[in-house]
Amino acid sequence: MDFATVPASSYPAPELAELLNRGFEDYFIPIQFNTNMLLTMLHKDGIDLAESRLLIVDDHPCGIALIARRGALRTSRLAAMGIEKGLRSRGAGSWFMQRLLGEARQRGDREMVLEVIEQNEPAVRLYQRSGFENVRRLIGFLRKDTRELVTNELQEFDLHQMGQLISQHGLSDLPWQLSGESIAQLVQPARAYRNGQAYVVVSNPEAEQVVIWSLLVEQNARGNGLGTRLLESLMATHAGKTWHVPALFPEELAKVFERAGFERERLSQWQMKVSL
Repeated sequence: MDFATVPASSYPAPELAELLNRGFEDYFIPIQFNTNMLLTMLHKDGIDLAESRLLIVDDHPCGIALIARRGALRTSRLAAMGIEKGLRSRGAGSWFMQRLLGEARQRGDREMVLEVIEQNEPAVRLYQRSGFENVRRLIGFLRKDTRELVTNELQEFDLHQMGQLISQHGLSDLPWQLSGESIAQLVQPARAYRNGQAYVVVSNPEAEQVVIWSLLVEQNARGNGLGTRLLESLMATHAGKTWHVPALFPEELAKVFERAGFERERLSQWQMKVSL
């Protein structure tokens, strides 16, 4: 087989979405992209289509890798990588990954990061062979039926300021989507709330299913249960919702969510990085 790559910016968004769907066929979690979903992802995650690549096999696009970049940090993130089902386990993934890493080095990037489902053993092995090492396990949670909780006062908070607080008080190596830079890019109907020195960011709180994108307690106030109480107040204020914490949260935060009645999801992810 003859492998090559071309910039993803050479193709229109609908074709990129379709290629993602082919690349994630029979994936661990059913994924179906459309153009609007892709455009939202490009904005929120800072994906650079000029640096993203399509895998061309015998003159046909058969794979895609979306690359997000933050120039000041000289870090690349492999935001998504999918290869058509018929080419998997035939060397295409290894070739593609080495090409992406080589281009990152040429850009002067210092590291590349990614998240991969822990139970997706073929993908984990591919990244390990390419030099990636585990940073931490990332977990998710789910909570339903929250009507019985007691409400405490919540104040709405500016999303951009929330991003600044995460950069100041959060872990320095948070997963890309939870970093201060990413949270600052969110726009309404996403919302941020605070109660004293505890803060939370959610997707549209009026929807039936709400995603929690960030939970933060200022450093000098930790260990007092503020995060758990904030979650309880949030769920009581917007009662009757299904609350989803995506598998992007560091495992060390598990107790905060468990104390608020969340159940841990079955699938987890590895946060991984490779120095360039």
